[in-house]
Amino acid sequence: MTGPPILDRRLVFVLGKGGAGKTTVASALALGLADAGKRTLLIEVASERRTEVLFGTLPAVGGVPQEVRPGLATLSIDSEKATEEYLARQLPMRPLVELMVRSRAFHQVAQAAPGLSELVTVGKIWDLATAVKGDAPVWDRIVVDAPATGHGIALLEVAGRIRELAGSGPIRDQAEKIEQVIHHPAATGVLVVAIPEDLAVSEAVESVAALCERDLPVAVAVMNAVRASVFMDADEALLVAVAASTGGAAARAAAAAGLADLIAARHDQAEIAALAIGTNLPVVSLPDVPDLRPGSGGLERLAAALMTDPAIGGGA
Repeated sequence: MTGPPILDRRLVFVLGKGGAGKTTVASALALGLADAGKRTLLIEVASERRTEVLFGTLPAVGGVPQEVRPGLATLSIDSEKATEEYLARQLPMRPLVELMVRSRAFHQVAQAAPGLSELVTVGKIWDLATAVKGDAPVWDRIVVDAPATGHGIALLEVAGRIRELAGSGPIRDQAEKIEQVIHHPAATGVLVVAIPEDLAVSEAVESVAALCERDLPVAVAVMNAVRASVFMDADEALLVAVAASTGGAAARAAAAAGLADLIAARHDQAEIAALAIGTNLPVVSLPDVPDLRPGSGGLERLAAALMTDPAIGGGA
């Protein structure tokens, strides 16, 4: 699927299995875009609030985007509140809406209704993506920290499913508009995150295949937490020799540690190659940054790596 670099697409969904660093990558991308002068909104779904830890901010109040850096705001979408907003648009009688949302039975039915939570969530994202102030969009870029892979794909394809089921009327019309935006590679891009482990790479490859089967605009893969070594393959024999020597304990320990680093880095490079071959996508390699606490500079380091990588349109 062709399209502009992902940095030039207004709406980016970040997908990946749990533990791959999906939230970290989404946050770093949003931070990089904001630092590049784009008014950027980072969205979490299902009432998640993990970005608050990364940015060191207090919880947002009232479902309003909260500025966490110059040009960067975050928002956590609560599906129940999004459902209430949706009903308020669809039903003319506000008292009826308030009665429904106070009903415990309604919330039980709403939670059980297939696709309703995903529909109102993606509808809220669409509203934010199409919001304008004057003649300009409110947000230049929106980055969505999507749910873990399976649920993330369900979120992306729910509009198409609702369009097929709705028959006719305003719900179908809105679902069709949302579907067109999400499937349009000039407007939307999907970024898939993995870590250099066999299972994680296999799941990422399967996810990309599933996205392509659904004609969703998957654009790039990110290999997160890649280990590096100061040594090269040519140094291996010397490291092995020193580690096995009868010399000082400190020298043997240092050589053994260097050898372990070299083997780990070689393994990670092999996983990057497997991800590129399995997905047929450009792959961005992000370094292993153990400290991501606010003020550590770790998130900023990842943002800079993303924004300068030609695989996503950086470095121009």
